[in-house]
Amino acid sequence: MKKNFLILTPLIIVMGLHANSKKVTQEEIDKVASGTTEGHYQKPGAPINMSYKSIKVDTNETADVNITLTTTAQSGTIYAMMTHDDNLTLIGNVDENLTFNILPDQKSFNINLQATSNYNGLYYIRLLTKIDKGYGPKLRSFAVPVYIGDNPKPKTRSGVTFMKATSGENISVSKAVETIEVIKDK
Repeated sequence: MKKNFLILTPLIIVMGLHANSKKVTQEEIDKVASGTTEGHYQKPGAPINMSYKSIKVDTNETADVNITLTTTAQSGTIYAMMTHDDNLTLIGNVDENLTFNILPDQKSFNINLQATSNYNGLYYIRLLTKIDKGYGPKLRSFAVPVYIGDNPKPKTRSGVTFMKATSGENISVSKAVETIEVIKDK
């Protein structure tokens, strides 16, 4: 009995410490913004998906932004052109034009960034991705939110009217200019 007690006691203590170390507070969960396009609508012909995790920070603090691009293509090249909102600064030597070669054993590509701002707000890092599988390029765009400050508000557009379709979907009505040119045969 004493022998079993001596053997089991350290094991139970280690298991207790391990279980306690896995607790994550609600505050830590609320400080991370994450999302994915996996399982959602995908543009036909552009087999690229994106997942992200972005740490919410205060002004003048550094936010870690981790983006993962995945594809179902067997071969080809993914090109990603990155832009970001004004007042959001990407830290470090960030290449805004990225290229990833798709290999049979590698279909997931990570982009790890750090961003900061002097102003509260909801900012976006935009990716325009292009995949060339040998028979013409296919495009897909993504937007990754970066939260700076307490309760950041998204930028609003003025002069935009929203209407509802019969299905209940919001429709944005914007001003447009159309030019029609008549081409005459010679």
